[in-house]
Amino acid sequence: MGWIRGRRPRHSLAMSEFRNYNLELAKGDFSTRWQKQRCPVIKSKCRENFTPLFFCCFIAVAMGIRFIVMVTIWTAVFLNSLFNQEVQVPLIESYCGPCPKNWICHRNNCYQFFNENKNWYESQASCMSQNASLLKVYSKAEQDFLKLVKSYHWMGLVYIPTNGSWQWEDGTILSPNLLTIIEMQKGDCAVYASSFKGYTENCSTPNTYICMQKTV
Repeated sequence: MGWIRGRRPRHSLAMSEFRNYNLELAKGDFSTRWQKQRCPVIKSKCRENFTPLFFCCFIAVAMGIRFIVMVTIWTAVFLNSLFNQEVQVPLIESYCGPCPKNWICHRNNCYQFFNENKNWYESQASCMSQNASLLKVYSKAEQDFLKLVKSYHWMGLVYIPTNGSWQWEDGTILSPNLLTIIEMQKGDCAVYASSFKGYTENCSTPNTYICMQKTV
C-alpha cells in the first residue's frame, strides 16, 4: 500500500504536465488563429485607407482632363469667332488723334465700318458728310489690320475708262503692289474684301462701306 501511495504523486505530476502541454498547444493554436484572423483586418484597414486616396486621385485626374477639354473647346470657339466675324478689327475705343466718337483709331488714321447698304455714290456722300472719304489703301504696313476685314465694303476706288486706270477719290492712281483688283462683276467701282484684294462691282449695287479720316 505504501508503494502504491508513493506512485500517485508521480501519476498526478504526469497528468499535470500533460495538461500544461495541452494548454500550451491550445495557446499556440489560439495565437496562430488570432494572427490569421487579424491579418485580414489589417489588410481591410489598409484597403480602407487606400480607397479614399485612390478615389481622390481619380477625381483630381478627371477634373484635370475636364479642365483641359473645356479650355480646348473655349479656345476653338474664341478662334472661330475671331476669324469669322464680318469685320475683323479691334473695336476697343482708343484715342490717337482727333477721331470722331466710336471710330476706330489705327496708326493716326480714323476708320468707321458702316453696316447700312448704299450704292457707291451714296456711300461717298455719307463719308463726306462726316468730313471723311471712302477707304483708301495707301500702305500695307500702316494699314495692316485691313487684311483681317471680311465681307465686301465700298472703298474710294473707281475705274477711269479714258486712261484705263484705277484711281482713288483724290485722283491718285492705284499702285499695283498695294491692292490686287479681281474682276467679279462688270463695273467701274470696287469693293474691299480682305488680304488687300479689291473686287470690281457695279457702282449702283448696294453694299456696306468703310469711311476713313486721316488725322495728319
